[in-house]
Amino acid sequence: MRQSTIDEFGFSVKTIYVPMRNYPYKTRHRLSETQLRKRLEKQGWKVWRGGFVHAFSLELYPNVRRWYWQLKNLICEMYGEPTWESLCYISYVHHGMPDFICYHPILKECKFVECKLGHEQLSKRQVLTIQKLDRLGFVTEIHKLVDPCTKTREANVDLVFKKKEILEQELTLRKFKR
Repeated sequence: MRQSTIDEFGFSVKTIYVPMRNYPYKTRHRLSETQLRKRLEKQGWKVWRGGFVHAFSLELYPNVRRWYWQLKNLICEMYGEPTWESLCYISYVHHGMPDFICYHPILKECKFVECKLGHEQLSKRQVLTIQKLDRLGFVTEIHKLVDPCTKTREANVDLVFKKKEILEQELTLRKFKR
């Protein structure tokens, strides 16, 4: 029987680093969410606000209600009715729901996306919520808007031990001496 190590008890999440253009600091309010939402939609994902799941039963505009009915039907079809109720509970009680719930109609995949600027960290509530979503069987990703000089493009980040395993880096051209 093999002995386990402490690193096996960590919890890693796929983190995608997206380079941003230089914006003045005043215009960076909610920049990560708007830029990353546009990027996800260009890639073919349907995007819903994650923190709005529990507000499904409130008085909403008819179009918003239809849009979230579509999300409810997708989640119930893919994961079952109890999973939808668990999502509503997590959204209402824990307040750490990721920013977006995404569904790709061609790939038939559903994922949760948390958006951050490069210097921002996840709160403890967000880490706990991501762990609960993982136990429910959902894929969760963190998308970070970073400065263009950041070479990492994709990594697995261990939320418990704060270790990063780089999966993809930007390639650079170097001058070769003759």
